[in-house]
Amino acid sequence: MTLPNQQISPNSRLFAVDPSLACSGWALFSLSSGVLLGVGKIKAPHYEHTMAMRLAVLQKKITLALHKCELNEQDILICEAQTTMRDPRAALAVEQVRGIFEAVARSKEVSVPGRINPRTVHSELLGMRGKQLAREVIKESAVSAVSTLFSDQLERLGFPPTEQNLKKHQDIVDAILVGSVGVSKIQSALLAGVSIEEMFEQRRRRHRPKMA
Repeated sequence: MTLPNQQISPNSRLFAVDPSLACSGWALFSLSSGVLLGVGKIKAPHYEHTMAMRLAVLQKKITLALHKCELNEQDILICEAQTTMRDPRAALAVEQVRGIFEAVARSKEVSVPGRINPRTVHSELLGMRGKQLAREVIKESAVSAVSTLFSDQLERLGFPPTEQNLKKHQDIVDAILVGSVGVSKIQSALLAGVSIEEMFEQRRRRHRPKMA
């Protein structure tokens, strides 16, 4: 389902996801104010179970999470896009998780206009441009950014914004940053009078790798 801009209301929210087969982080934002409304995790069964069983359980948990957040046709879901294909098997597994989030959202008439490339988060929120930095450096910068930008809001949610706790919940940190960029892009689309889908399509084209 696509969500015409005129259907965005003061009550519309953005559900941002950092997808993972082991543990996906999520963050819920108000689209009108950009305020963080909630955070959480969705864990899959342990690796000792079959992939089919893990994905089935994960789908039930995702459905329950979106139901508890009362997502509806006024809301939007955005996932972080794929980062690398260095491990195709792992990338495929995460893509299945990403697809479950998006399919469950669409079944609830929640809009899924596109995805956010992690490099967009790195450049626009963390100030990282040019050559890709080491994963640990990116993680530390992400924790620092969330601590700086969202400490008060996390405190109100009962989530201690200490460095130790944020590092423990890196998946939630990443979801918050994805959501922050998502809110900014959606608000920009509304101000510019372009469709939300077009805004995310432009971002996807910008990050499309060049073919030799």
